[in-house]
Amino acid sequence: MRCHAPVAHETCPAVASTRLSQLTAVVVTRGIDVQSLRSEQGQTLVEFALILPILLVLVIGIFDFGSAFNSKNDLNFLANTAARYAEVNACAPCASAGFTGANAIRDYVKSTADTSQLSNNLDITFCQPSGIGAVGDPLQVSASVNFNWLAVNLPGLPNGGIAPLKSTVTVRILQAPNPAKTPALYTVASSC
Repeated sequence: MRCHAPVAHETCPAVASTRLSQLTAVVVTRGIDVQSLRSEQGQTLVEFALILPILLVLVIGIFDFGSAFNSKNDLNFLANTAARYAEVNACAPCASAGFTGANAIRDYVKSTADTSQLSNNLDITFCQPSGIGAVGDPLQVSASVNFNWLAVNLPGLPNGGIAPLKSTVTVRILQAPNPAKTPALYTVASSC
């Protein structure tokens, strides 16, 4: 069957479809199974099984790094809070929460930590890099905690280890402690 096309190089749709049916007939008669060419499901499953552990470690690492970043931000806030109370040697929330004495600020700030990892292991220290604790002298407040990487303890995952996180704030003393009138609400360490 010939197509009567006005230009010699144009092909007729009928001829093209006939050619496709001839190729399909050749594939079927030679015994090539078209269904076997589509059986890539096993390959996909193997590829997924190879990629899944890497993907899980990446996702868990992202969440763990986010937790460490949050702990560092909380540590900065706690150090700033302790420094703010210590520079004026006054802490109204400490007294209302029942914290008094030479470690009132430290104990109160530890109680305000928002995660158990911070509140259980938090260490707050006060020191004077120079000076004797008079008005205008620097007061250095450090808050530190040991952060437990991969603290989720999932089966099959190793314990990630411990990394120290530390935040240090230096302020000027605005109201020096006076043992006769207003005793210190914090204990100064011997060295910074």
